[in-house]
Amino acid sequence: MRRLLPGGLTGLLAAVALVIATATGSALAYFTTTGTGSTLAGVSKLTTPAISAATPGIGGTVALSWGAIAPPGSGTVTYSVTRDGGTPAGNCPTSAAPGAVTTCTDSGVGVGTHSYVVTARWRSWSATSSTSTAKVTVGPATHFELKAASSSPTAGAADNLTITALDENNATVTTYSGSHSLVFTGASASPGGTSPTVSNSSGTAVAFGSATAISFATGVATVNSTKNGAMKLFRSGATTIDVSEGSISSSPDLEVTVAAAAAAKITLGAASTTPTAGAADNLTITAADTYGNTATSYTGSHSLTFSGASASPGGNTPTVSNSAGAAVAFGSATAIDFTAGVSTVSGATNGVMTLYKTGSASLKVSDGSFTSAAVSTTTAAAAASRFTLSASTTTPTAGGTSNLTTTALDLYGNTATSYTGAHSLTFSGATASPGGNAPTVVDSAGAQAPFGAATALNFSSGVATVASSKNGVMRLYRGGATSVSAAEGTIATSTPLAVTVSTAAAAKLGFSNVSISAGILGPTCLFTCTVTGLGNGGTVKANVLVADTYGNTISAIGSGKAVKITANGGTISGTPLAINSTGPAETAAQFTYTAPATGSFSNTITAATSEGTTYTSATMTASK
Repeated sequence: MRRLLPGGLTGLLAAVALVIATATGSALAYFTTTGTGSTLAGVSKLTTPAISAATPGIGGTVALSWGAIAPPGSGTVTYSVTRDGGTPAGNCPTSAAPGAVTTCTDSGVGVGTHSYVVTARWRSWSATSSTSTAKVTVGPATHFELKAASSSPTAGAADNLTITALDENNATVTTYSGSHSLVFTGASASPGGTSPTVSNSSGTAVAFGSATAISFATGVATVNSTKNGAMKLFRSGATTIDVSEGSISSSPDLEVTVAAAAAAKITLGAASTTPTAGAADNLTITAADTYGNTATSYTGSHSLTFSGASASPGGNTPTVSNSAGAAVAFGSATAIDFTAGVSTVSGATNGVMTLYKTGSASLKVSDGSFTSAAVSTTTAAAAASRFTLSASTTTPTAGGTSNLTTTALDLYGNTATSYTGAHSLTFSGATASPGGNAPTVVDSAGAQAPFGAATALNFSSGVATVASSKNGVMRLYRGGATSVSAAEGTIATSTPLAVTVSTAAAAKLGFSNVSISAGILGPTCLFTCTVTGLGNGGTVKANVLVADTYGNTISAIGSGKAVKITANGGTISGTPLAINSTGPAETAAQFTYTAPATGSFSNTITAATSEGTTYTSATMTASK
């Protein structure tokens, strides 16, 4: 409407504005006046916008469009959109935005019917459209459906995946297309360290946990040759596979049970890698595929050969019991039963190993096709059961020294290293010399202990050796062959040490083959002799020999040697006497001493050198 103001008004009138709301609240009137005199005032309003289209699309989109509104005056009309009274998504304006936007696409719209309103704004005026609805039948992708060509693939074999993008109602979201960066999780690396993979759209195998480019067409990703979803799992057993892109993940996850591949190697394990010699050590043998999984198809009886261990010093060969319980020597075919790729000991059968040689060994097993990696063992010695003796010389000279080494051995001939510290041994076998010198062994303190007496020796790791003329210095005095043994309780030498003692240098004359007509001959008669109770006219007969210091008869003394027999009473016949030049250095003939015919007597009979090398004289006392 228009109104003509009365004329004749003077002065500057201030501008007056009056806003009148229409019945709908969207139409406004605007009044102005200025100056003096008469003028014409106009009243107008902001037109209500109208939504011309609200078109739903697959994947949770709604395309909106509305008509543009001319502004009542200068300036631009702007628009904002609400969905269900709230904020839309996509590129729809949510507040007064510059520019006359009259179309937008809402996104992320769930399945169902949704209400849209468009509000137009110009300066402080606004006008709201009537409500338009859009029914979305296929919403945005909320999860993936993950399927595999096989739910029980073999380790290392390709298993083709099919991945489908689904909305909240499990409808395929066909607009989910093109390349998407997915991440696969759930499966782990094989025992051998091979990681699970899925091929990307270029055919590159990408490890689980890393972004994998997968191409979708109308909501579905399928394998093309070996590209775009060929999965390879390497660890046997049940696993759960998940795939995700941001907040979208598989639901439910894919359940897969991976079967081991064929046997490609065998591994050897022992209950103990530090067994005691002669003790049972249970073996576990496992067949594995290329990836380290137990090859469960490797079953039944297999002929295996064990190697790496040697016989003990005593000749005991290492063995493994077969499936029947028989101990089979290393190096020979051994029947072993496997169940689902593993052989274990049952009682005393099917893999009980017994090693006898102490020290390190590298054990292996082979079935003819595969040989296991070496298993290092260190076998400890069993308890000491016997001694062995060795000497610095086994041909000592009478009275000379020979250093003994005494070694404690276990039942299998290994050095019994646990036999250590001080031990009291008794040596036997050698006897005293003709001159009465007893064989001895020097103990750990340096004292000479005669054979037959307890001798303290120090052992280190099963061995006693001489140190600073102590702890095993042996002296033998009787010439000839002898055997030396040692014992401590039930532990003794099984084989005595054979020694041959040579005589020392010729040094003394002695009496041999002494016979008397009456009386008593003293118990020791060599270099000095005593005859008592001989009686008047009694006789003593004897040969004379040449001996070393210890009474051992010298041999092959050579020619030109003789002795003369004298006495300070009685009579001597058969003197001088020649000493044999070959064989034992002894006179071939005897001398005879005849006691006085009457009265008491105590006569000394002396044998002294009369020709050749001078030796210490021998004496004999004869009395009534």
